[in-house]
Amino acid sequence: MPYELSQSLEDRIHTSIASSLANFLITSPEEAYIDCLVLHSPFPSIGETQKAWQIFSSYVPHKIRALGISNTSFAVLQNLVTEMEIKPSVVQNRFHRETSYEVPLRKFCRDKGIVFQSFWTFTGNPRLMLSNPVQKLGEEFDKLGLKDADVVALYALVIGLEGVTVLDGTTRPERMVGDLTGLDIASAWIEKEGKATWDDQLQEFKALIGEEHENLK
Repeated sequence: MPYELSQSLEDRIHTSIASSLANFLITSPEEAYIDCLVLHSPFPSIGETQKAWQIFSSYVPHKIRALGISNTSFAVLQNLVTEMEIKPSVVQNRFHRETSYEVPLRKFCRDKGIVFQSFWTFTGNPRLMLSNPVQKLGEEFDKLGLKDADVVALYALVIGLEGVTVLDGTTRPERMVGDLTGLDIASAWIEKEGKATWDDQLQEFKALIGEEHENLK
Protein backbone atom coordinates (compact mmCIF):
# COMPACT_ATOMS: atom_id res chain seq x y z
CA MET A 1 0.00 0.00 0.00
CA PRO A 2 1.28 3.50 -0.79
CA TYR A 3 0.01 4.91 2.52
CA GLU A 4 0.14 4.25 6.25
CA LEU A 5 -2.93 2.89 8.02
CA SER A 6 -2.35 5.48 10.73
CA GLN A 7 -3.10 8.27 8.22
CA SER A 8 -6.53 9.89 8.10
CA LEU A 9 -9.00 8.69 5.49
CA GLU A 10 -8.49 11.88 3.49
CA ASP A 11 -4.70 11.55 3.52
CA ARG A 12 -4.87 7.87 2.55
CA ILE A 13 -7.04 8.68 -0.44
CA HIS A 14 -4.88 11.57 -1.65
CA THR A 15 -1.73 9.47 -1.23
CA SER A 16 -3.24 6.52 -3.08
CA ILE A 17 -4.42 8.62 -6.02
CA ALA A 18 -1.06 10.39 -6.27
CA SER A 19 0.70 7.02 -6.30
CA SER A 20 -1.58 5.70 -9.05
CA LEU A 21 -1.00 8.76 -11.22
CA ALA A 22 2.77 8.54 -10.70
CA ASN A 23 2.78 4.90 -11.82
CA PHE A 24 1.67 5.71 -15.36
CA LEU A 25 4.65 5.10 -17.63
CA ILE A 26 3.22 6.48 -20.87
CA THR A 27 3.08 10.09 -19.74
CA SER A 28 4.33 12.45 -17.06
CA PRO A 29 2.57 12.63 -13.66
CA GLU A 30 1.40 16.14 -14.57
CA GLU A 31 -0.37 14.85 -17.70
CA ALA A 32 -1.61 11.54 -16.28
CA TYR A 33 -5.26 10.95 -15.47
CA ILE A 34 -7.48 8.04 -14.45
CA ASP A 35 -10.34 7.15 -16.79
CA CYS A 36 -12.49 5.72 -14.03
CA LEU A 37 -11.67 5.33 -10.35
CA VAL A 38 -13.64 2.48 -8.79
CA LEU A 39 -14.12 2.26 -5.02
CA HIS A 40 -13.49 -1.44 -4.35
CA SER A 41 -16.26 -1.65 -1.76
CA PRO A 42 -18.27 0.71 0.45
CA PHE A 43 -16.79 1.71 3.81
CA PRO A 44 -18.38 0.30 7.00
CA SER A 45 -20.60 3.37 7.35
CA ILE A 46 -22.45 5.43 4.77
CA GLY A 47 -20.86 8.54 6.27
CA GLU A 48 -17.34 7.26 5.53
CA THR A 49 -18.42 6.20 2.05
CA GLN A 50 -19.86 9.63 1.34
CA LYS A 51 -16.73 11.36 2.68
CA ALA A 52 -14.46 9.22 0.49
CA TRP A 53 -16.71 9.87 -2.51
CA GLN A 54 -16.52 13.62 -1.97
CA ILE A 55 -12.72 13.43 -1.91
CA PHE A 56 -12.72 11.39 -5.12
CA SER A 57 -15.08 13.94 -6.65
CA SER A 58 -12.61 16.76 -6.04
CA TYR A 59 -10.41 15.20 -8.75
CA VAL A 60 -13.21 15.09 -11.36
CA PRO A 61 -13.04 15.84 -14.28
CA HIS A 62 -9.32 16.63 -14.64
CA LYS A 63 -7.29 13.93 -12.87
CA ILE A 64 -10.20 11.49 -12.70
CA ARG A 65 -12.76 11.39 -15.48
CA ALA A 66 -15.45 9.21 -13.88
CA LEU A 67 -16.22 7.38 -10.63
CA GLY A 68 -17.53 3.89 -9.96
CA ILE A 69 -18.13 1.49 -7.10
CA SER A 70 -17.73 -2.26 -6.70
CA ASN A 71 -19.29 -4.82 -4.36
CA THR A 72 -22.01 -2.37 -3.44
CA SER A 73 -25.47 -2.89 -2.01
CA PHE A 74 -28.51 -1.39 -3.68
CA ALA A 75 -29.03 0.95 -0.70
CA VAL A 76 -25.50 2.39 -0.90
CA LEU A 77 -25.77 2.88 -4.65
CA GLN A 78 -29.10 4.69 -4.28
CA ASN A 79 -27.57 6.92 -1.61
CA LEU A 80 -24.63 7.91 -3.81
CA VAL A 81 -26.93 8.69 -6.74
CA THR A 82 -29.30 10.70 -4.56
CA GLU A 83 -26.86 12.54 -2.30
CA MET A 84 -23.63 13.00 -4.24
CA GLU A 85 -23.01 15.69 -6.85
CA ILE A 86 -20.82 13.38 -8.95
CA LYS A 87 -22.86 10.27 -9.66
CA PRO A 88 -21.45 6.76 -10.18
CA SER A 89 -20.84 5.97 -13.84
CA VAL A 90 -20.01 2.31 -13.24
CA VAL A 91 -21.05 -0.45 -10.84
CA GLN A 92 -18.96 -3.63 -10.67
CA ASN A 93 -20.82 -6.44 -8.89
CA ARG A 94 -20.93 -10.21 -8.97
CA PHE A 95 -23.54 -11.79 -11.23
CA HIS A 96 -24.81 -15.00 -9.65
CA ARG A 97 -27.84 -16.65 -8.08
CA GLU A 98 -27.01 -15.74 -4.46
CA THR A 99 -27.57 -12.05 -5.28
CA SER A 100 -30.59 -12.84 -7.46
CA TYR A 101 -28.47 -11.72 -10.42
CA GLU A 102 -28.83 -8.13 -9.14
CA VAL A 103 -32.09 -7.68 -11.05
CA PRO A 104 -33.44 -4.61 -9.14
CA LEU A 105 -30.00 -2.99 -8.91
CA ARG A 106 -29.36 -3.50 -12.64
CA LYS A 107 -32.73 -2.02 -13.51
CA PHE A 108 -31.86 1.02 -11.39
CA CYS A 109 -28.54 1.28 -13.24
CA ARG A 110 -30.30 1.17 -16.62
CA ASP A 111 -32.76 3.85 -15.52
CA LYS A 112 -29.92 6.11 -14.32
CA GLY A 113 -27.56 5.49 -17.22
CA ILE A 114 -25.02 3.62 -15.06
CA VAL A 115 -23.02 0.82 -16.67
CA PHE A 116 -23.25 -2.46 -14.77
CA GLN A 117 -20.02 -4.44 -15.09
CA SER A 118 -20.64 -8.09 -14.32
CA PHE A 119 -17.88 -10.18 -12.76
CA TRP A 120 -17.71 -13.79 -11.57
CA THR A 121 -19.98 -14.33 -14.57
CA PHE A 122 -18.59 -17.66 -15.72
CA THR A 123 -17.07 -19.28 -12.61
CA GLY A 124 -19.95 -18.21 -10.36
CA ASN A 125 -22.67 -19.71 -12.54
CA PRO A 126 -22.22 -23.44 -13.14
CA ARG A 127 -25.99 -23.94 -13.16
CA LEU A 128 -26.56 -21.23 -15.73
CA MET A 129 -23.91 -22.85 -17.90
CA LEU A 130 -26.10 -25.97 -17.99
CA SER A 131 -29.33 -24.06 -18.66
CA ASN A 132 -31.27 -24.45 -21.90
CA PRO A 133 -30.61 -20.93 -23.27
CA VAL A 134 -26.84 -21.24 -22.80
CA GLN A 135 -26.72 -24.78 -24.15
CA LYS A 136 -28.96 -23.97 -27.13
CA LEU A 137 -26.95 -20.93 -28.15
CA GLY A 138 -23.72 -22.80 -27.42
CA GLU A 139 -24.74 -25.39 -29.99
CA GLU A 140 -25.40 -22.67 -32.56
CA PHE A 141 -22.10 -20.94 -31.81
CA ASP A 142 -20.27 -24.26 -32.01
CA LYS A 143 -21.55 -24.60 -35.58
CA LEU A 144 -19.90 -21.25 -36.28
CA GLY A 145 -16.58 -22.73 -35.17
CA LEU A 146 -16.31 -20.75 -31.94
CA LYS A 147 -13.98 -22.07 -29.26
CA ASP A 148 -15.59 -22.32 -25.80
CA ALA A 149 -18.93 -21.68 -27.49
CA ASP A 150 -20.95 -22.16 -24.29
CA VAL A 151 -18.93 -19.49 -22.47
CA VAL A 152 -19.45 -17.08 -25.35
CA ALA A 153 -23.17 -17.92 -25.20
CA LEU A 154 -23.37 -17.03 -21.51
CA TYR A 155 -21.48 -13.78 -22.03
CA ALA A 156 -23.70 -12.85 -24.98
CA LEU A 157 -26.87 -13.47 -22.96
CA VAL A 158 -25.62 -11.39 -20.01
CA ILE A 159 -24.65 -8.54 -22.33
CA GLY A 160 -28.08 -8.91 -23.95
CA LEU A 161 -29.70 -7.83 -20.68
CA GLU A 162 -28.85 -4.23 -21.71
CA GLY A 163 -26.67 -1.80 -19.84
CA VAL A 164 -24.32 -4.64 -18.90
CA THR A 165 -20.71 -5.35 -19.81
CA VAL A 166 -18.81 -8.47 -18.76
CA LEU A 167 -15.46 -8.30 -16.97
CA ASP A 168 -13.57 -11.28 -18.36
CA GLY A 169 -11.46 -12.64 -15.53
CA THR A 170 -9.06 -14.72 -17.62
CA THR A 171 -5.32 -14.12 -17.30
CA ARG A 172 -4.62 -15.90 -20.59
CA PRO A 173 -4.28 -13.53 -23.58
CA GLU A 174 -5.36 -16.22 -26.06
CA ARG A 175 -8.53 -16.87 -24.06
CA MET A 176 -9.33 -13.15 -23.95
CA VAL A 177 -8.84 -12.83 -27.70
CA GLY A 178 -11.01 -15.90 -28.25
CA ASP A 179 -13.83 -14.53 -26.10
CA LEU A 180 -13.79 -11.12 -27.80
CA THR A 181 -13.58 -12.61 -31.29
CA GLY A 182 -16.33 -15.07 -30.43
CA LEU A 183 -18.65 -12.29 -29.29
CA ASP A 184 -18.04 -10.39 -32.54
CA ILE A 185 -18.91 -13.46 -34.61
CA ALA A 186 -21.92 -14.24 -32.42
CA SER A 187 -23.16 -10.65 -32.74
CA ALA A 188 -23.05 -10.86 -36.55
CA TRP A 189 -25.03 -14.13 -36.42
CA ILE A 190 -27.58 -12.66 -34.00
CA GLU A 191 -28.20 -9.66 -36.26
CA LYS A 192 -28.93 -11.86 -39.27
CA GLU A 193 -29.85 -15.54 -39.54
CA GLY A 194 -29.85 -16.16 -35.79
CA LYS A 195 -32.21 -13.37 -34.74
CA ALA A 196 -35.30 -15.51 -34.08
CA THR A 197 -33.35 -18.12 -32.11
CA TRP A 198 -31.57 -15.38 -30.16
CA ASP A 199 -34.80 -13.58 -29.25
CA ASP A 200 -36.36 -16.81 -27.95
CA GLN A 201 -33.33 -17.80 -25.88
CA LEU A 202 -32.83 -14.31 -24.47
CA GLN A 203 -36.44 -14.22 -23.26
CA GLU A 204 -36.03 -17.65 -21.67
CA PHE A 205 -32.80 -16.50 -20.04
CA LYS A 206 -34.49 -13.41 -18.61
CA ALA A 207 -37.27 -15.57 -17.17
CA LEU A 208 -34.67 -17.93 -15.71
CA ILE A 209 -32.94 -15.16 -13.73
CA GLY A 210 -36.16 -13.40 -12.74
CA GLU A 211 -35.77 -10.38 -15.00
CA GLU A 212 -38.85 -10.95 -17.13
CA HIS A 213 -41.11 -10.43 -14.07
CA GLU A 214 -39.12 -7.36 -12.97
CA ASN A 215 -39.58 -5.73 -16.37
CA LEU A 216 -43.37 -5.99 -16.02
CA LYS A 217 -43.37 -3.76 -12.92
